[in-house]
Amino acid sequence: MAGFTAFCAACGSASEDSAPSGAGGVGAGGADNGGSQQYKIELAFDTTDVIPLKPKESVELTVLATLVNETTPAAQYPIRFALTGSNQSDAATDELDAVLDATDVQTDAQGKAHVTLIAPSKPTRFSVRASSTAAKAFVFQTVTVSAAGITDLRVLPSYSGTRASQITKWTATAHVGVSCSSLDGNPPPDGKVIRSAKPNAALVLPVPVDVDLAVTIRAGHFIGGCVNVPALSEGDGNQVLVYASDRPLDLSATNLLLNLGASNPHPEFDKLLQASTSLAESALLGSAKTDVAALLDGMREATPAVNREAFDVARSESAWESALESAFGKGAARRMRDPAARWLSAGLLALNAPDAFVGLLEPFSTEATFTPSAVGTASPSAAGVPGFFVVDWSAKSNDTVVLGMQLNWEPSHLVTALAVAPALAEFPEATSVERALALSVNCTQVAQVLVTYGESPGSATFTGCDENCAVSLCNSAVAAAWGRAKLSSAQTDTLSITATGAAQIGDDARVAGLSGSWVGELQTENGSAQVSGALSASSAP
Repeated sequence: MAGFTAFCAACGSASEDSAPSGAGGVGAGGADNGGSQQYKIELAFDTTDVIPLKPKESVELTVLATLVNETTPAAQYPIRFALTGSNQSDAATDELDAVLDATDVQTDAQGKAHVTLIAPSKPTRFSVRASSTAAKAFVFQTVTVSAAGITDLRVLPSYSGTRASQITKWTATAHVGVSCSSLDGNPPPDGKVIRSAKPNAALVLPVPVDVDLAVTIRAGHFIGGCVNVPALSEGDGNQVLVYASDRPLDLSATNLLLNLGASNPHPEFDKLLQASTSLAESALLGSAKTDVAALLDGMREATPAVNREAFDVARSESAWESALESAFGKGAARRMRDPAARWLSAGLLALNAPDAFVGLLEPFSTEATFTPSAVGTASPSAAGVPGFFVVDWSAKSNDTVVLGMQLNWEPSHLVTALAVAPALAEFPEATSVERALALSVNCTQVAQVLVTYGESPGSATFTGCDENCAVSLCNSAVAAAWGRAKLSSAQTDTLSITATGAAQIGDDARVAGLSGSWVGELQTENGSAQVSGALSASSAP
């Protein structure tokens, strides 16, 4: 800029004596007496120096109108501003894209008129002319615009993929002196010059001129693109279109909390599961024919071996089975099985929920693993479900993830574990399903009946066993019956699953969530059935 200080302003102010003919800086104006008295007016910019500017820089210019030989400002006059060429007499060319915010301005009470100049976008030299037709005066201010070495580059992203709704902003960067082929990755790494803007907003990079550029764009780090830009010159109108594409889904960085369940209607699936509940229910009897007989058999097994003969004698001679059947009434035949059947059936409803199976889905080599954390209302271990399953997964170009896996479980463990929640809901005071079943059977009532019809009526059921002893034996018998139910199945059920989910994209192209469905086939010792339902997943904490 120092090179421009050698230039002198072409007439920082003008007077009648110094102004060229027809273009003087001083003119005559009428006074308040209607023009009978004439005053000379002088116009002057407030600086006599050449004004140096950078491209597109703005500056306020001030012109002062004063009365010649007076210390007071002139009366208010209209001032007209215009751009001229470097020779002042030349009109401004079309290439001179400088801008004045006004052309006609009235001087204020101090005789000043102000205008804002925005410098052109390219290096040049020109003048601003201020004139007043009322005073027939004019004056010039010389302006120089030096090279800035940079220019504004408008970057226009072009994207037609499926992730448009997830774009919150575009980020543009510039690499100097390199090409896109030398930048690895999608998106490529950021350059030193970075600017961001919301979609559809102007995205402008200040970039150096006279050097080749690689311009990149990205949305987060899941969409990116790059284009080579030849060396630019200073000036407006520099813009580039950059095509962007999706970064492939990164399954290797994906960790999800996966939920799936048999949420669609599935009567055949229900039928196979009910077969497992029926088997568990039947196992409560052991080798007995009735619930009362099974209960007494269990009490005998819980009795110390040395006292079992006394138990058998009291049972036979006192007709305990008939006594209990009479005490229980109509429900005697299914005293254990009815509540168990109720809880087993209710427990299966947990598999109909969208979150019947919940667990962690995470990468493992080229595959993935699914580690269940809950099966309905039960823990995986209680439900007879292994600790983890191997999963085949793949990501499609349309941001769809496909999963394939085989779940398996021990059916009697599954149905008895799911029965716990309904049992405890019916008997909140219980701490286990065995305790709930004992409360339903009413072991206190059982003990009272056996004492009444015992070896020593009113005091002992058999030698060495009073009412408290009988309650304890009943509780043990019920627990043993439920234990048989847990172990009632001999084979493993297998559920083969194929799932498809639309992915939500994380900033780095990992899968941040899934929403979709699955289809599968359950295979049991009693047959097979088709089943399907909803699938969802969110980022694992």
